[in-house]
Amino acid sequence: MKKTISHIVHLNIDADPKYISEEMLSEIENLVANLEIIIKKKEIITIKKINPSTLIGEGNLVKIDHDIKKKNINLLVVNNNLTPAQQKNLENRLKIKVTDRTGIILEVFARRAKSNEGKMQVQLAELIYRKSRLVRAWTHLERQRGGTTFIGGPGELQIELDRRLIQEKILNIKKRLSKVKSRRQVQRNLRKNNNFKTVALIGYTNAGKTLLFNKLTKKKQSSRSRLFETLDTKISRVYLGENIYIGLIDTVGFINNIPTSLIESFKATLEEVNTADILLNIVDINDLNAKQKIRVTKNILKDTGVDKNKISEMITIYNKIDLKEFKSSHHYKKNYISALTGEGVSDLKRTLKNSLILLH
Repeated sequence: MKKTISHIVHLNIDADPKYISEEMLSEIENLVANLEIIIKKKEIITIKKINPSTLIGEGNLVKIDHDIKKKNINLLVVNNNLTPAQQKNLENRLKIKVTDRTGIILEVFARRAKSNEGKMQVQLAELIYRKSRLVRAWTHLERQRGGTTFIGGPGELQIELDRRLIQEKILNIKKRLSKVKSRRQVQRNLRKNNNFKTVALIGYTNAGKTLLFNKLTKKKQSSRSRLFETLDTKISRVYLGENIYIGLIDTVGFINNIPTSLIESFKATLEEVNTADILLNIVDINDLNAKQKIRVTKNILKDTGVDKNKISEMITIYNKIDLKEFKSSHHYKKNYISALTGEGVSDLKRTLKNSLILLH
């Protein structure tokens, strides 16, 4: 099987500070690597004027084309959102497969989804994305996963999916998801009628939400340190002491410039966040861009319709204080924890208990 060899380009269009561009490039690099794609080159290109046809200017395209031929690259990853026309024009110009940030994120989601609900939500996002463009389907991956993908290898079979058929599939999935939504609503009503409070773990991907969920619930869900390890919302009962129990909710992680199709398709899942009594925003305290990621989380919550008062009352929990980077530059404070070692978790439970008492 021919290996996929990539060239990653992040276009700094809005004159962002260098550290933001570097963070965005690092994110997409991790996502691409998680897809077992070889990365031969990565670069940040600052653009003063957008080329509406290809997004990338001709001068930079010449350099990219040279690297593609020299290094036998067969995939260009543009860490920005391309229009269907721009993607097609780049493919025609460079004679290789081109995908954008949305395509990569959707591919990672497709491979991570485990439950039927998660798979349906990802499929819906894929269909919404593909509706406006021609996307190649890779037959060997179709056989493995029973779906379509944005990246592949040899044996490619390029097909045009009729928009009407795509729309029919979208409507079918939405109908099935509406039944899931109804079931979730019944469960929420039961919890509400029994005055059973819920707490949602939210935040940027790879901040340690699932590890904290496991620590508090004594579960053993997969909590590997990789982007979007958790896609399926899970709820489990946690005892806080003094005869107080809560339903703890683990949710999908957020990321900057998350595709709108994903936000739309995961709305049924994110309703659990909107109806939770308390939101815990889990932040990696060692992350140099933590403040920016807190802003991203708040913006996504707004976009998904979470009540603004609930967002303003959100409790921020700083995780990963066990890392030596933290120990050498910080002093322990309230809401500082290590989901790995359990340090600070007892204090967190007391904070939750006191917050719930105030809700009564």
